[in-house]
Amino acid sequence: MALIFVGTGVWDETDISLRGLAELKRCDVLFAEEYTSETREGTLERLGKLVGKKITVLAREEVEDGTRILAEAERKDVTLIVAGDPMISTTHLSLKLDALKRKIPVRIVHASSILSGAISESGLHTYKFGRPVTLPFWSEDYKPTSTYDVIEENRARGLHTLLFLDIRDGKRMTAREAMALLLKIEAEKKKKLFAKATKLVVLSRIGSGEEKISYGAIGRLEKAELGMTPFIIIVPGKLHFTEEEALLINSV
Repeated sequence: MALIFVGTGVWDETDISLRGLAELKRCDVLFAEEYTSETREGTLERLGKLVGKKITVLAREEVEDGTRILAEAERKDVTLIVAGDPMISTTHLSLKLDALKRKIPVRIVHASSILSGAISESGLHTYKFGRPVTLPFWSEDYKPTSTYDVIEENRARGLHTLLFLDIRDGKRMTAREAMALLLKIEAEKKKKLFAKATKLVVLSRIGSGEEKISYGAIGRLEKAELGMTPFIIIVPGKLHFTEEEALLINSV
């Protein structure tokens, strides 16, 4: 018995490691989740054909609860397939700890992540990033502003912020929706973090071979061709001259 977390990498099934592929071929039960980072369309189907096994996609509640996964892992070798790197999400760390408490052996097959991919592609210095944060969709009765607070804290320390954009009901937040939401939160907070002149880095489809990176003021980005989803945004902090040089290559 064992629980193995296997990352598929940044984009699709071709990013999985040889070790990860070997684990999938060897394991008895293959589960997958797509809510922490939705895989490219068809990735799991193609991966299933590649290993010759059925991959069962679990709902968010099933992964967070863990009952079904752990019950299987107490009798068989079970893999949970995750887009990107498996341990980036706290949900998966919780599942790992629950397995270890039940004396279920755990193995992790790491893979490339949008966290490292976006930072590398941007040209910004890795050690100058503060806490990353997600920008969630607003709804009529849910209008969180904690994302703004994290950006403010990072900015005060001169650090960059990596901004994950929300996925809800299969819909990915676009870069334009994100910028509009940041300006809306600014209108409430009024701490002068965001304005039409505020410069951002917008990254599209990193790791896909169709990457697009755009750097500029929100007012210009709103009118520019930014690529297609999935997007990730970086809010720059204090820039080193080499970082400025890297960003200017992608100015809009």
